[in-house]
Amino acid sequence: MHKNDLIHALNHSRERLLRAIEGLELDQLTQPGAVGKWSVKDVLAHLAMWEAQTVTLLYQVRQGMKPTTLHLKTFDNDQQNAQWFEQAKDRPWEQVWADFQGVRVQTLRRLDAFNDHELSSPTHFPWLGASLANLVYEWVVQHEEDHAADLEAWRQRLNG
Repeated sequence: MHKNDLIHALNHSRERLLRAIEGLELDQLTQPGAVGKWSVKDVLAHLAMWEAQTVTLLYQVRQGMKPTTLHLKTFDNDQQNAQWFEQAKDRPWEQVWADFQGVRVQTLRRLDAFNDHELSSPTHFPWLGASLANLVYEWVVQHEEDHAADLEAWRQRLNG
């Protein structure tokens, strides 16, 4: 996958998610139950935290370091998500929204530091086990798409 394709996918997944929450009032954005017990705000905090891990990974890879992020570690995903939920659940909507928007700016900035070969070659960074572009696609785009679908389904239930 080339850089332009990855950026297009990042933009598309973000647009889909934003459409899913467009027009919601603050009480709806913070109401539990949008995805399991999570509110929309909790979902955005969750996505921002995972994307921040990806930003760190991109930084470390660019510096020639072997990444130390959760992506490449053995851990309990549910336990990690629960820990992050506890950390973020009382944060104001405005802070979560700013983090959610800001981390995408950082992702795009970090991706800009790589050329197409570095992003698309599955062997350029052998310790990753796949191309950097495919991993970013999986970790950020697909993750956001999955939660956009969850929020679209919740929105349909709200609208009856």
